Amino acid sequence: MRFGAASWLWLLMVVPFLGGLMAYATWARRRDLARFGDVRLVEGLRDGSPAGWRAARSVLVLLAAMLLAIAAARPQHGSRTEVVSRRGIDVVVCLDVSKSMLARDVAPSRIERAKAELERLLAEEPGDRVAVVLFAGETMEYPLTTDHEAALRFFRDAHPWEFPVQGTSIGRAITAARDLLRRDPLAARRSRVILLITDGEDLEGDPVAAAREAATDGVSVFIDAIGSAVPEPIPAYTQDGRMAGYERDSHGEIKQTQFTPAMEAQLRQVAEEGHGAYFRPRTGEVGIDAVRRQLARMRRAEVSESQRTVYEELAWVVLGPAFVLLVIASGLLPERVRRKAVAR
Repeated sequence: MRFGAASWLWLLMVVPFLGGLMAYATWARRRDLARFGDVRLVEGLRDGSPAGWRAARSVLVLLAAMLLAIAAARPQHGSRTEVVSRRGIDVVVCLDVSKSMLARDVAPSRIERAKAELERLLAEEPGDRVAVVLFAGETMEYPLTTDHEAALRFFRDAHPWEFPVQGTSIGRAITAARDLLRRDPLAARRSRVILLITDGEDLEGDPVAAAREAATDGVSVFIDAIGSAVPEPIPAYTQDGRMAGYERDSHGEIKQTQFTPAMEAQLRQVAEEGHGAYFRPRTGEVGIDAVRRQLARMRRAEVSESQRTVYEELAWVVLGPAFVLLVIASGLLPERVRRKAVAR
């Protein structure tokens, strides 16, 4: 036996107080009637009821009050585990497709390794919905879907040389991912994550503000940072995907990419403002394993939330006798009093 609202048991303290008031009222009544002569004779002349009826009614009312107080506390018995529908997780993968992602400090290249790791990540939980945002200076989006193979095809064949507007607009990518989640009517009832895989600093916009706005929608922003702290040359490719040396600046110097402390500080702040997590793998790795563990924890939390213990409510068992007692108590009213009540 347990109580679903045990705080209401304080009402039981009212029952003795109510009993005391009834006892005092009975004593005061008998005292006043004694002034006119024999109490039993006066009571008989007054309402024609036996002397014990009022006492019986008082006891019944007190018992009913006690049962009502117990019913208010929601007595419960037994338990069972009930499984509610699982919401699931919506993951928007934002993949950096700027030319610096062609660097080969992560074999075979940053972008190809990121794609391979993402395929492995999406295979972990086929029940999650996934969307994709490809970004450099501009963005391309694929909406939320449970068809992971379709999402994989969208980013599997994406290459930096196909994006004419270069750069690393992290803020624009987060905003695009947030808009994807906002447009989907089911997303509001699910856990939502933006997973940003990038190697560079934000060259335009305000990624910190974008992450903060996403957090106000209940979206967590995860950052998976790729790239070496050592300068790495950026390969150049033709439009048909053939390597043609290295990218060069206006002075003919080979362009290099390097993950600097300033970049890391900015990405950490983005993850912090996005109520998410920042992942910085070891040199030569992508860091998807750390992301996978974080998402696994979110799934376990959802599974635990999808189970609840349900108890059998017994309030009706108590309310029934209370109602019966009140009916009996009202039936013990003196005949004369009942007639007066009907006449009114």
